[in-house]
Amino acid sequence: MSAACSCLTRATSARVSYTRCSSIRFAPPSALHTITRARKELSSRYELPRKNLLRSLSMLRSRPYPRNGAIALSIQADSSQRSCQELSKGPKINLPTTLTLLRVAAVPCITVLFYMQGVWVAPACSAIFILAAITDWADGFLARKLKLVSSFGAFLDPVADKLMVATTLVLMCTKAPPSVNVSLISIPATLIIGREITMSAIREWAAAAGGKARDAVAVNSYGKLKTATQLVALSVLLGVRDGCGWVHLTGASEVWLINSGLICLWLSAGLALISLWIYMAGVVEFMS
Repeated sequence: MSAACSCLTRATSARVSYTRCSSIRFAPPSALHTITRARKELSSRYELPRKNLLRSLSMLRSRPYPRNGAIALSIQADSSQRSCQELSKGPKINLPTTLTLLRVAAVPCITVLFYMQGVWVAPACSAIFILAAITDWADGFLARKLKLVSSFGAFLDPVADKLMVATTLVLMCTKAPPSVNVSLISIPATLIIGREITMSAIREWAAAAGGKARDAVAVNSYGKLKTATQLVALSVLLGVRDGCGWVHLTGASEVWLINSGLICLWLSAGLALISLWIYMAGVVEFMS
């Protein structure tokens, strides 16, 4: 009897458990596979941006970014540094350029001294002019030797030469040496100054044209001889402006010294015209 009851109890419990299990609806295997695959796709879709975001955040933490005030200060420092660099891009003053600037400064010195009175005035003007002429040779030599050639120096050198020569020629036309007709100085002075003005215009045009036109106006041997003779002539004529008493020369010696200065001046004017003709013949074919 007890055995029968136990069997019945087991059967009843088994039926109840079967009934409970049969009441639960399990998803089919295909649906479970779809859900798993969708979950994997979602995780793979958002995992890469998440990794990139974490990597970017770690890089931002590792960089020593300044605060807002430090950023403003750094921006101001950068802008001031750029402005200082832009200001420092001006013409560089080196030894050859300094010599050229001294030659420019000699022009007003000679002008002021020329109209002073005294035995020492004429030799002082001549000495300043000779020193300026020496710097004309020294600045180019040092610029090539020390490799200090600059565009500013190349621009300033001919300007200083023309200022010094033209100013001295005009001064000599206002007060010639004793027993010398002013026309013997004014005529070659006009030719030399006119040539310099014409050559400045030609070189400016050739620089704008470029190419062979610029090469055609390069300094030639006639131009160098013209410069040498006019420097010698003006050095002598400045020194004998009031006569040759300061060197104790009188009579024929004084006349010879004055005439040698005049001969060099006229020779310089002739060489100026010859060099101008050569330059004009070289560039006329490039003019339209």
